[in-house]
Amino acid sequence: MQDETVYHYTSLETFYHIIDQASNNDITLRATNVDYLNDHTEHLIAIKLLKQKLIEYDKSLDLGNSKGFVELLNDKRMSFFRRKDFEGMYPYIISFSECWDNLPMWNTYANKSNGVALGFSKTKLSDLNDTYRFDKCIYDSTDYEKFLSQKIETLYERTIINSYSIEFDGGLDSDILEDHHYYLPILKNEGFEYEKEYRLIVPHTFNDTEDLKFQPSDGLLKPYKEILIPFDYLTEIVLAPGLNLEKIKSPLALFLRQKEQRLSLNKEDGKIHLRKSEIPYRNI
Repeated sequence: MQDETVYHYTSLETFYHIIDQASNNDITLRATNVDYLNDHTEHLIAIKLLKQKLIEYDKSLDLGNSKGFVELLNDKRMSFFRRKDFEGMYPYIISFSECWDNLPMWNTYANKSNGVALGFSKTKLSDLNDTYRFDKCIYDSTDYEKFLSQKIETLYERTIINSYSIEFDGGLDSDILEDHHYYLPILKNEGFEYEKEYRLIVPHTFNDTEDLKFQPSDGLLKPYKEILIPFDYLTEIVLAPGLNLEKIKSPLALFLRQKEQRLSLNKEDGKIHLRKSEIPYRNI
């Protein structure tokens, strides 16, 4: 069923490389460092709310107990609010969507409606939770703010500041730290709610360089990791509005057959379902 599938939008060229480099058993998707995603507020929403709660608590104290957070917790310091030994602060992300046919996403992530959306089994992706974390994004910060309100005294006591950054000291209860970092990679700006995003979150610590690769793009070197996904997790291929189903279905079927995969225009067990966007859009 459609609600059991999530979709990874990409260009036709990238899709070609994904299949061309695949084995008969696995395909490889890129997990991008969280700091290099298109939403420049990634991780910062939770940090901004934490800053507000710490300042509010600081203001409630008398001068003898205050740490002076009103002056000290500026945005520059908050941008360094990280624990280098904690892998939850530096994750790599593969994005999926519950939307199978979304015009803004076709235009943003699939080469201006000339790419594909790869449909994956949500249930099977959840099986990767032993190694990674597959979770749904949150566009409402209410639960996180409740957590902060409940734990703000402890968070305040364990927050230390040096010349350029702030961090939690080693005495912070690990359960509180885990709860805090639970929200960081999934709490997103409400302007992206239309994407209905799920994420495969790959843990990473700051100094770990193993398996890192880099892509030059837009004047940057974007760090990424290559993550193996079993081929049988791929259940659908949706063609963007700008692609011609009749012209692409035969070569695509031959291409996938090289990897011992079968394509079908109808849903059939053991075959990848090929269909086309229903949006009457053309890029002119």
